Amino acid sequence: MSVWILEPRDPIIFRDGRPFGDPGARAASLSFPFPSTIAGGVRTRAGLDAQGYFQRGKIEEVKKITIKGPFLVELDSQGNIKKENGWLVPAPMDLVILNNTSNDETRGNIKKLVPIDMPEDSFTDLQTEFPNLFLVGMTQSDNRKPYKSVPKFWYWKKLEEWLNNAEDKLDVNLSELGHKGPSLDIRTHVSILNESQTAKEGALFQTQGLEFTYQKQADKKLVNLTRLALAVQTEANLREGVATLGGERRIVTWQKNNDVMPFAKCPNEIKQKILRTKACRVLLLTPGYFNEISKPEYLLKPEENLTPQIKAVRVERPQVISGWDFEKNEPKATRRLAPAGTVFFLEFDDKTTNEKELETWIDKIWLNSISDDEQSRRDSFGLAVLGTWSGKNETMEVK
Repeated sequence: MSVWILEPRDPIIFRDGRPFGDPGARAASLSFPFPSTIAGGVRTRAGLDAQGYFQRGKIEEVKKITIKGPFLVELDSQGNIKKENGWLVPAPMDLVILNNTSNDETRGNIKKLVPIDMPEDSFTDLQTEFPNLFLVGMTQSDNRKPYKSVPKFWYWKKLEEWLNNAEDKLDVNLSELGHKGPSLDIRTHVSILNESQTAKEGALFQTQGLEFTYQKQADKKLVNLTRLALAVQTEANLREGVATLGGERRIVTWQKNNDVMPFAKCPNEIKQKILRTKACRVLLLTPGYFNEISKPEYLLKPEENLTPQIKAVRVERPQVISGWDFEKNEPKATRRLAPAGTVFFLEFDDKTTNEKELETWIDKIWLNSISDDEQSRRDSFGLAVLGTWSGKNETMEVK
């Protein structure tokens, strides 16, 4: 599979589904595109003829194209992905970053979130709604407030460290973890009358797009302007060049990259720990689609002598996605997605689990989609990586 870089020329809009047709309307953008948006761009480009027109006879063929991504990447001055800290992924949800006692906004304290055994004489409705799951939380109470400006995207090396060993960390330099990604660009437009080439009265509207650059704050001055782009992996035969993407048909450049993704395979240290503990964490790098978040069907599908069991889930408010079906010329059904960064805690039966089969399962899940239906997996919804976990609940400290 080849890696392709998509670099927007102008602020790009990935529509959030709200109406945009009346005067005074605003075309707001999501903070990051859904995988299906990029999959649509890949399939459209794969179905073009020599004159640049899409061939409708290829619809069924291109719908079967599988992608992995999109990922956020930093580019160097030559337009290539940086060798050091070039790849970024969504921040994991199995942690909380608390304010530092020194009130230094550039530093924070990381507290891990793990499955916990509830203290005696405590009650929740979890067992009523999800009897197969345990609570996820901190093992020790902390009166400090969560940090408001945490990095939304982590450098891969930092996430790999977290996947390998999730532990509390004090006084962390947040800029070393990653950053917020593309910045929001707001522009006001006016409709122009064709006959007079003047502004149409009352026809003002706004667009909110993503500027794919990153500016590091240092000494109260904006320095180190960094180019950002999207990266996607696919086997599709594409052509390099420019094309439109997203709302308002903004221009992006498609460029093939010969680098290999640094997380293409599960790191051996993480794999060996999972084989030893017979337990793991499953982290979503893209939003995932599941009929029931407590029972992800594809992830929990029994193998020959291998039956994963879900013990806990760290998930936040679902993302809602819809869209327009150009093939059928009608709206797509609305779906609820588990956000990127969601973490599943799994364990395997220590007595019946075969180590070789577990190793095969690890390779099957790593950097593959685990959504419930096949088309969502082709679209790269629920792209997963694995992390270590002891497989044992921890005890909440009671003061």
